[in-house]
Amino acid sequence: MDFGALPPEINSARIYSGPGSRPLMQAAAAWQRLANELTATAASYSSVISGLTGDDWLGPSALSMAAAAVPYVAWMRATAASAEQAAAQAVAA
Repeated sequence: MDFGALPPEINSARIYSGPGSRPLMQAAAAWQRLANELTATAASYSSVISGLTGDDWLGPSALSMAAAAVPYVAWMRATAASAEQAAAQAVAA
């Protein structure tokens, strides 16, 4: 849409009669829910890996699996932090 092609009165009326901040607040809430889910999943995943390698599963294969899982858990935590930041920025906007 080319806003320059429309008169300012039309653009102003569209801005003031639009949906308001509701869609942005809904997006912020969705980002926050995603951040919460990723944080909980990363904690759960870490707990399961620790339980497996500490009690039930010993040896080099357990260590190999744990080493393979570490980057995935780190990714979940980093993505959760990014989602948290996106939520905060959406609320601040």
